[in-house]
Amino acid sequence: MESKIRPIALAAVFALFLWIDLRLILAMVEVQPLGIDFLAIWSGVRIALEHPDRLYDFAAVTQSQQWLLGEGSKVRPFVYPPSAALLFLPFALVGFWTAFAGFILLTGALYLAAARRIAPGIAPLVLLALAPPVVLSGLIGQLSFLIGGLVLLALILRDRPVVAGALLGIAAAFKPQLLVLFPLALALEGRWRTLAAAFATGGLVCLGSLAAFGVSAWTGWLAALPRFARLVADDADLMRNVVTPVGALVRLGVGGPALAVAQAACVALAVGLVWRTFRRASSPGQRLAALIGAGLLITPYAMQYEIAVIAPAVAALAVPTGDRRWLYHLLALLLLSLTLPGLAILLGLLVCVLAPDVLGRSERPQLGEREA
Repeated sequence: MESKIRPIALAAVFALFLWIDLRLILAMVEVQPLGIDFLAIWSGVRIALEHPDRLYDFAAVTQSQQWLLGEGSKVRPFVYPPSAALLFLPFALVGFWTAFAGFILLTGALYLAAARRIAPGIAPLVLLALAPPVVLSGLIGQLSFLIGGLVLLALILRDRPVVAGALLGIAAAFKPQLLVLFPLALALEGRWRTLAAAFATGGLVCLGSLAAFGVSAWTGWLAALPRFARLVADDADLMRNVVTPVGALVRLGVGGPALAVAQAACVALAVGLVWRTFRRASSPGQRLAALIGAGLLITPYAMQYEIAVIAPAVAALAVPTGDRRWLYHLLALLLLSLTLPGLAILLGLLVCVLAPDVLGRSERPQLGEREA
């Protein structure tokens, strides 16, 4: 019976994802150009090449995008740390469409190559490629492919601790909010050389950004963070797309002590999630989901495209070779993917997808292992 149900269920999800993807593509082409998020990145770094002090000038970065978006567009700032601006420099040296195409092709190849390491076969990769958050990330030019590929490879390469650490350090230089608990995760696994390499790589990138953009870029970034948070909180369209528990509560009007208690609970849950997952015999996919899921629990605001970072882990579990709980994970991927229409409550989804007892046996038992 199971052998008959599985292909039918997969075919149904494939068809649903194709339908959602088609609607998403048509809707986005109608209202905005491709690569709209990458445009803000490309524009900000190009400004910083000549005027580093204007990297976090929201008005200047938005104005520099009017050649494509037209006048009167919403504020579209550069909000990544200066370390990310340094790593984006090669893309800012070429035209926008060349940079966008190159970025998506390179990071998409990295993403799929890493996913293939934990999900061999065609079906999981097709399921992953069709997942609406993955398609969304590619259409708008977000960093989900890059972060997902780097972190997943770092978690796989246990026998290459320095390389793994370098990959984590680079990923954290782009989006530190998603990797805030990676030092705890590596410490729990006893991966001290990986941890040292991550800090060394991240430190070198930060020093490089200081040399390229100066101290003012870092102070400007820190000053820009609360401005960006207010920008998101005051925009009803953006808030409808927020997928974090804290963001969902803000959208519902929760504030003051109640919000502070909720934030503390999310931090405690995130730490517990990482602690339990990285102390047990969990697979690279499980560790990816726990680490990034913990970041999503902690950060106040994150959009649907961030789901693409953990999608390889869920897709790998949804098309297994010997786990009878495949349908559960397929439903979990479906629920995560359907956050696109505006479902903002990620907390319950993260719990049901990431709980180690639910996820089942590891692909490669590693309890008690230490890196080479």
